[in-house]
Amino acid sequence: MLITLDISNEEFDAVIGDIEITPVIFLDFPSDIRGVYEFELLNSVVNIFHFKDQILSQGVCLDDTVLIFGKMKVRIEKVKGADFELVEGDYHTGRKQYHTWSYTLNKGDVVCTCVGSLSFLADYCASIYIVTESNPKITLTFDTEETVPYDTTNPNSTKYGKSKVTKYEHTSSPGKLFDHEFFQEHLKIGRIVIKDEKG
Repeated sequence: MLITLDISNEEFDAVIGDIEITPVIFLDFPSDIRGVYEFELLNSVVNIFHFKDQILSQGVCLDDTVLIFGKMKVRIEKVKGADFELVEGDYHTGRKQYHTWSYTLNKGDVVCTCVGSLSFLADYCASIYIVTESNPKITLTFDTEETVPYDTTNPNSTKYGKSKVTKYEHTSSPGKLFDHEFFQEHLKIGRIVIKDEKG
């Protein structure tokens, strides 16, 4: 079952927890980040303690669970801009690259921070500081089928959570459409597929 939590009035970093497992972050890189920005987190922990009423109002009972672990989608509205850092290798000594979607800070603006391994590049860590206008709407959406209760004080719970880590596999092999013969056989020229793929 899908659950959406409005976390607008909470400190973003306090909601998205930190454990021994590094989350994987799936970011979008638009030319203009203003307005609504969405991204996905995998292998992340969310503190749901202050959102019990919201969860119950959606018809879900999570007992005494305080933390959940799994996959979630983050949606942030009223975005003004952001600062992005990409680190190759070790976070402290690796090569760093930056990008800024320009913004001007005003009193009352909100800054949301998120850090994780970058989904599509092995050995890269991404950090993003997202600047919003005051009183932004920030939501987390997750599927109860893709999350597990997580209790940092219970060794069995942490062991179970770690066993549920989703490994995001990178490959050195190109996708099928980079295979010239496959492309020619199924598309010839252009973008309309002219032949079913076998298998």
